Amino acid sequence: MRNIAWVIILFFALGEAFAINPPGTKKVKIDNETLYIDQNEICVADWLEYINSIEHSYGKDSEELKATFPMGIDTKEALAKFKLTKSITGISLEQAQKYCEWRTVVVNSVNEETGLGKVNYTIPTEEQYTKLIRTFGSYEILSDKNKTERITGLQSSVYELTNEGSVLKNNGVFSNEEVVPSENIGFRCIATVIKQKK
Repeated sequence: MRNIAWVIILFFALGEAFAINPPGTKKVKIDNETLYIDQNEICVADWLEYINSIEHSYGKDSEELKATFPMGIDTKEALAKFKLTKSITGISLEQAQKYCEWRTVVVNSVNEETGLGKVNYTIPTEEQYTKLIRTFGSYEILSDKNKTERITGLQSSVYELTNEGSVLKNNGVFSNEEVVPSENIGFRCIATVIKQKK
């Protein structure tokens, strides 16, 4: 979810079409359920955007801001030295869930102005990951236009947190033995869209 200002402009420019595909996600339909999975794992640029928003809301010395920093990082300047497209790692399950809550609020604040459906972001569950891998394979999903589009990192980059706190490893196996947070574990979001009644 890069750059909130860009997201807001896109919301107004594309209207309802944008509400169907929340920013950065790809639409997938599994067992008659429509979900929207992040095309990429949450990266350093995404996390810096989150940190800046929390700093703006709560202040530089707030506990809320301190709680956003990844393991071993204590300033946004230190985090900004990493490659911006690198998957964010060193994040606890609680931090990842807070990010999802923040992203939900930001997107829905724009939705309120457009009158479009509500979006809810969470971390994928083991069941959702299993269905995604079984249905679409390790790396690719089929887009609405029947073109193959890549979902990067699924089973191949860093390990990924699940909503239950387990970790999806590169071999497609879930583990409860990994230490979280870790420099080898990142996460992505999955969204559901609740259409408002007309």
